[in-house]
Amino acid sequence: MSLDEVKAYVRSDSLTPVHSTRRAWLVTGLLFVFIVINFGDKALLGLASKQISATFDLDASEYGMVASSFFLLFSVSGILVGFLANRFPTRWLLFGLAVVWSLSLVPMLWTTSIVVLVISRIALGASEGPAYGLSNHSMFKWFPSDMRQLPSSVLLLGSSVGTLIAAPGLTWVIQNIGWRHAFALMAVLGVLWCVVWMTFVRTEGPYGAGAQAPEVADVNATTADAPPSMEVLEQPVPYRRIFFSGTFVGSILLGFAAYFGVALAVTWVPQFLQDGHGLSATAAGNVVAIYWAVAGVLVLGTGIVSQRLTLRGVSTTWSRGMLSVAMVLAGGILTLLGAFASSSNVSIVLLMMGLAAPGGVVAIIVTLAEEISPVRQRGGVLGTCVALATMAGLLAPAVMGNFVEASETALGGYSSGFKVLALLCIGAAALGAVLIRPARDAARLRKPVLANSSAR
Repeated sequence: MSLDEVKAYVRSDSLTPVHSTRRAWLVTGLLFVFIVINFGDKALLGLASKQISATFDLDASEYGMVASSFFLLFSVSGILVGFLANRFPTRWLLFGLAVVWSLSLVPMLWTTSIVVLVISRIALGASEGPAYGLSNHSMFKWFPSDMRQLPSSVLLLGSSVGTLIAAPGLTWVIQNIGWRHAFALMAVLGVLWCVVWMTFVRTEGPYGAGAQAPEVADVNATTADAPPSMEVLEQPVPYRRIFFSGTFVGSILLGFAAYFGVALAVTWVPQFLQDGHGLSATAAGNVVAIYWAVAGVLVLGTGIVSQRLTLRGVSTTWSRGMLSVAMVLAGGILTLLGAFASSSNVSIVLLMMGLAAPGGVVAIIVTLAEEISPVRQRGGVLGTCVALATMAGLLAPAVMGNFVEASETALGGYSSGFKVLALLCIGAAALGAVLIRPARDAARLRKPVLANSSAR
């Protein structure tokens, strides 16, 4: 197909309506709030850990197991819902997730049963597991390929903002009203989001699978002239080829290491600051708020840098892949230094920086996965990508809990857990640097590589 023919397709009625940036960012804003509530729910257990442990008579190891139960179905549901998103509208799937996770919080208003507590956490994790992957899949339908990194980072910023708001806000509710009321508040916010979402979002975006250009005979011969905003119909690729590609495997390793730190930050950092360093609940909440503020700046800054590099023609091997490697490596080094630091203040600062540094990687790995994925298979690929990376959440709280329980001092146990995280980050960064080559893998998978787009 010639360039003139491509332009004719763009002008024709066979393609989707003209892209609306205003509408795209409205959807992104609502999805941002979706992630804010999502991470507020996640942070709540850690913020109320001492009260919940007292109510249910949990020791450190038992609390770690309860925290890990949240992730029991987290990854499985992420994969299943991701594949459902290949066939069903994402706006309805997102609505369903928010309804389920709001309902899963309700038993916490009265229960004193550990069994009910665990079931509630499992149900919450199952409904929140697909949230980030599905949000990106929905958002990607509103932006062309080379404009997706920044909005993806904005969605991930919701994780920092959600916890940033939750840390002082929910801590105040917990301390002054009661931890059960904090769960009630988050349930109500989830229901309110459902109402707003279904009121303002009534269609899928113009860059979904149903909005692609007509199929052409020779994909490799035609895509070089295609504009970056045009999605060319692609042949299906066996999922095993996508999942065993170097870029996908390297991205999962980086995401796994990054999310191991996120899981520790959500479930253990408030208690670590109180038991390990003697901070009050209020002071710990303030430190957590500062941590998530810094993490948010890094997430958004990374997205801006990555997208600008991509738009300037830098290969996504570097603008996405090696940038992620550098962030995870920095996180590992800082965490290791913090675990060995003798000064309490220096240790806290280094550990918080180490946990925050890789945060933006979770947004980048979904765009790396998107680069090598045919549009019609993107929901399943993104769901699997996020699910595998977030499996770290199943391990991290339990690993830390076992270290704390087995150590002679709480601080010694926490230091051992952070050392594990540091070594994991350093190892993942080394492997990611070798494996991530999106242009190579896109070519091998016969994914169209659009001129002037992010898939280089």
